[in-house]
Amino acid sequence: MWGKKKDNSNFFALDFGGSTIKVVKLNYANRNPSLVAFGSVATPFGVNGSENEEHKKNLAESIKSLVSELDLKTNNVAISLPDSSIFSRIIRIPAKKEGDLEEAVFWATKRNVPIPPDEVQVDWSIVNETHNQSDDVVQYDILLVAAPKLLISRYIDILNIADLNPILIETESLSLTRSISSENEASPSVIMDFGHSDIEVVIEFKGKLLFTQTISTGSYILTKAIAQEFNLEEIQAEEYKKSYGLDPSQLDGKIYRTIGPIMDSIINELRRIINAYKATNVAEMPTKIALVGNGSMLPGLVLYMARNLNVEVEVGNPASKIYIDPEVKNKMPALLPGYAVAMGLALKVQ
Repeated sequence: MWGKKKDNSNFFALDFGGSTIKVVKLNYANRNPSLVAFGSVATPFGVNGSENEEHKKNLAESIKSLVSELDLKTNNVAISLPDSSIFSRIIRIPAKKEGDLEEAVFWATKRNVPIPPDEVQVDWSIVNETHNQSDDVVQYDILLVAAPKLLISRYIDILNIADLNPILIETESLSLTRSISSENEASPSVIMDFGHSDIEVVIEFKGKLLFTQTISTGSYILTKAIAQEFNLEEIQAEEYKKSYGLDPSQLDGKIYRTIGPIMDSIINELRRIINAYKATNVAEMPTKIALVGNGSMLPGLVLYMARNLNVEVEVGNPASKIYIDPEVKNKMPALLPGYAVAMGLALKVQ
């Protein structure tokens, strides 16, 4: 949302993940965008969110090394901000003309944003509008985003240290909507980005962001629960999680019983979010959930959620709008869901 690209295609997308940093570059020479490069590197431990200069340097060096390895031939970069670190809300505003809308958003910002105005950078965009013919008033659904200036400054510092030129910053929820949404949807969908430390929940319809909220529990808490229950090192617990997950037939159901209650808590949070959406929207209720993020590949997760929520659940495909060489695609199916934010960000060409 922040910043403008002088060249609509000569950039790459960078996703600051909790456990991995991901990069995607697309080529727009042909009608359909094609994948030029992708890659990831482990996020250095303890550096995310830190103002420590050494931590910034460590993160920048990891990014610089990945960019060099991928030979991207540009230092122009677009990044996404985690919704958990910013204020993001969709508000409904009636207005008769654009000037009225701008003023209405200004006052709505003062009412809704709980951070002093001089400490945040604010941006907004129209996600939907409904025309009322009788009184010439338009109901605008506005995505209002307020990011702490300190947060933006931290990311800019890291990119500068990595010799990169930041040209665009947007929220993860917008990137997710762009990569996973489909014009063929018959009703709203839920996107769940199952990350390391939290889960970003997005409700969208045909590419329009309708609602977004964060669940402050991610895949790491599942690993930690397994480590504590069976007195394992976290590296080994992570392997148990990836191998057995929510499959009750594996390892006598021990892992299933350990992480099941945590998943039940996450599902209850998801129900609460959907009910909050229902309370503020007259649109149809979501009938499908698309799981993305590294945590979406947990064995048994799709079936577990489908049974508990009684809706269609699938692993999302963030590359559905992108051409990928078949030979490359065969090597990365298990990786694709983790690139949902980066893929969506790379699709931002306007």
